Amino acid sequence: MPEKRPQTSMDSSDLDHLSDDALLDVLCDAPRLFPSGYRCPDIRKTTPNTVVKRCIDVEIDGPNADAIEANVLNLLFAETTIPVPRVRRVLFDGGYFWIFMDYIPGQTLAQAWPTLSTWKKICIAFTLRRYVRQLRGLKASATTPPGPPSIQGPRFCESPMFGTVLSHRGPFASYTELSGFFNERHQVAERLIGTPEDDPHRKEHFDDSEPLVLTHQDLNLRNMIIDKDGRLWIIDWAWAGYYPVWFEYTTMQFQNKMEHISGTNDLFWKQLIPFICGPYFKQERWWKRIARSLYVYVH
Repeated sequence: MPEKRPQTSMDSSDLDHLSDDALLDVLCDAPRLFPSGYRCPDIRKTTPNTVVKRCIDVEIDGPNADAIEANVLNLLFAETTIPVPRVRRVLFDGGYFWIFMDYIPGQTLAQAWPTLSTWKKICIAFTLRRYVRQLRGLKASATTPPGPPSIQGPRFCESPMFGTVLSHRGPFASYTELSGFFNERHQVAERLIGTPEDDPHRKEHFDDSEPLVLTHQDLNLRNMIIDKDGRLWIIDWAWAGYYPVWFEYTTMQFQNKMEHISGTNDLFWKQLIPFICGPYFKQERWWKRIARSLYVYVH
């Protein structure tokens, strides 16, 4: 598959000549790409080559709010060759961020997967493995907090790793705080299970042995697009941030377990996940054991 960024990502955009006010006017008539409803982001086609995604900063309002997904996309565009939509402009209006970015034409991998040969599927797995390696090359500094990259410091963390009782967890000021949160949830889970105090499971802890790395946390087939040149693009970085290296594997397993999320129930795709992300079986088992304390409201 192509490794270089396409020229269209490097060229000027067809909205560059528009003022901010003109762009906001375009929003009124821009058609939505997805129907309104649960899990359907507000993404609109603004020009032939651009879309806009509506985002909100749930923690901070006003001039100090932060368009976190745009931060991630800009970082990826600058520091990796992973094909991602290029951010063209970010506007704040009506309490929302509007992230204008390149429109990526093509099929989602969920649509294309049933039509691909086994060899083509293996090639895609190798490509994704390279992408994940690039992500893991973006390590957090010693002072960078876990979670989304933001100029405002520690931010809420959101993904299946943190459960669904709350829409978010944190913020965590340090890796130690993140570990402490999961270890506390571990003890809650063992109480729910009724694990004896001398059981070895009680002594297992959150794996924080490796540095925090940039992580997508939602690598499912619907968040991947194959363009006309066979290039594989990764979209929807809303849950991305700096997390332990094994989070990518665990979230990928979780998100691809459900066909209504990933768009496929193909066993071969699921078997490729350890190759793509690394076989973090032990860490996944630990997380599954504590998951009951993340998905029910208990203390």
